[in-house]
Amino acid sequence: MVIRKRKSPKASSGAAQSWFLWAAPFFLPALFFQSSLFAFVSPLPFFIVTLKNRTWISLVALFTNAAIIYSIEKDPSILILPVWFWFSIGISFPLFIHRFRRVPIAFLYSYLLAVFSLIAGIFILAKGQHMDAVTYLRSEINLGMDRLLAIPDHPIKKWVEEQGRTELIHNLMVELPSGTMIALVACYWFNLLLAYRAIPGFLSKAFWGAYRNPEWLVWPTLIFAGLYAFEEHALYYIGMNGLKVLSVFYGFQGLSIATYFLNQRQIFGLIRAVIYGFMIFIVSPFAFALGFFDLWFDFRRKFGQS
Repeated sequence: MVIRKRKSPKASSGAAQSWFLWAAPFFLPALFFQSSLFAFVSPLPFFIVTLKNRTWISLVALFTNAAIIYSIEKDPSILILPVWFWFSIGISFPLFIHRFRRVPIAFLYSYLLAVFSLIAGIFILAKGQHMDAVTYLRSEINLGMDRLLAIPDHPIKKWVEEQGRTELIHNLMVELPSGTMIALVACYWFNLLLAYRAIPGFLSKAFWGAYRNPEWLVWPTLIFAGLYAFEEHALYYIGMNGLKVLSVFYGFQGLSIATYFLNQRQIFGLIRAVIYGFMIFIVSPFAFALGFFDLWFDFRRKFGQS
């Protein structure tokens, strides 16, 4: 008779956790993407797997999740957005991290790839509908607005009543470029932060307090500020959207300065979270200004030594 040893609960728990981590990329992104609350973290399983040098698993999981969404929606066009989103943040970003060994450079290449592929996709879809890109986007906003207006007590009804449908669509079109690019930056940042928490040894604590924008970024900032002076003109809209996007990067630098000093003072936990929340939601212009003027004053060097 063969006597088999019973597995300890701890070993069984570890095996179950290991199986879940292997299986998660094959269903979790689709589950998250279907939820408006967790859609922004849906690339995270791909990011973790790709960062561990298992890109082929990420690609197989990508097609598996696309098949899951297609089985629910039964519309091939619905797959374009999630596949683009997952590949940009979940696969290309960690691949560039492996390639360049520097997160900011990897982000720049991955982000530019995501933006240009999105623009190219819009032009291709517009051409398929025999429209120009602006008309195609306006028609899509119109369709989306019709769906939202059909929902009882949706807030958009109040906006339509206050601004008028034509004016509301115009405002949405004006804010769409910067809104899309800022949302994409935020998704990159959130997934990188969660990957830092999930993967031991991926990034050091000092990384978050050392971020600094390149000095050449001040030139496009000044150019966009100059274009912003052309009121109610196409150049005005370009300048406005450009300034909004660049202000986010200066805001990250301002948060990085705050992180540097919080690390020096050993401030963690709830107080740290309150300070971050205050800088992001209450005094965000201060965070932008702090990051912008750091290019000249280098606050970490001057005040960190005192």
